[in-house]
Amino acid sequence: MQGQPFVLEVSDLSVQFFNRGKNPVTVVDGVSFHVKKGETLGIVGESGCGKSVTSLAIMGLLDKNKGVPSGSVRFCGREILTLPDKEKRKLRGNRLSMIFQEPMTSLNPVLTVGRQIGEVLRLHTSLDKEQRKERVIELLKQVGIPRAEEIFGEYPHRLSGGMRQRVMIAMAMACEPQLLIADEPTTALDVTIQAQILELIREMRERTDMSVILITHDLGVIAEMCDRVLVMYAGQVVESADVRTLLRNPRHPYTRGLIRSVPHRNRGEKRLYAIPGNVPSPGEWPPGCRFAHRCSEAMQICRQQSPHLLPMEDGTACRCWLHAEEAGTKGSVPL
Repeated sequence: MQGQPFVLEVSDLSVQFFNRGKNPVTVVDGVSFHVKKGETLGIVGESGCGKSVTSLAIMGLLDKNKGVPSGSVRFCGREILTLPDKEKRKLRGNRLSMIFQEPMTSLNPVLTVGRQIGEVLRLHTSLDKEQRKERVIELLKQVGIPRAEEIFGEYPHRLSGGMRQRVMIAMAMACEPQLLIADEPTTALDVTIQAQILELIREMRERTDMSVILITHDLGVIAEMCDRVLVMYAGQVVESADVRTLLRNPRHPYTRGLIRSVPHRNRGEKRLYAIPGNVPSPGEWPPGCRFAHRCSEAMQICRQQSPHLLPMEDGTACRCWLHAEEAGTKGSVPL
């Protein structure tokens, strides 16, 4: 993928939430990354780290009265953060699509599966009614749904969780987007169905050469699916690397804690490891490094000064004072 243009470039993206009568709260803080054509980028971290809010900001789906993004989001070279709503709607579901965490809350319960997928085609293509129906049935078959002609007329509540997630994928893939954002696409699904859904996303990516942003808390999914990975903590990117480097040589103490938390039969541990403490809530972020109060390697400077995202010699980046000397700089690195 060397030399290929970036499909998505996110620079210094921040999101503030406003509650009536209260001070604004920063939820995402200065996030930067890029996605190449045909690449799968993983974003990993605990709940409350800002992963989903980042994706909603990119898609332009934040509630305008509550969430205000700033910074830059360029899709295929075009700034989309400041686009009018009408222009954003032309992109969403067409060249830029998203699979949400819970399909039951994302699908309309009073509309049939066929009508909901067909609506995407009606808005973004010139197909007539019969052509749209044929295309929807074809999509349902592509995502592995049996009896596609019958499922076309079914309502979401009549389908299993795995089937509903396949419908969401069919809807997202209807116009063969250039970038697909999958936000925890296997949440609440059993292991067998999880594997099928992930394999389906991989097949779609390989067939259409689209780019994928995969948001998850599961490092096993990251290892299986992704080319590169960002680790987020308390609204910031704390580490960035290609997936093999990150799993073999994690630098940030938080990343090491996440990897150690994954059960492993060869360790012989009687109890699973857990990172002590919790992710601080937005608005309650401590001074200095936001992970310092949970970190066994924290130094005095960690509690006083916030580290920058430091570039390493191997092309990775880490937000940690432990690696400031290795980086040889106090500047941040564009991702």
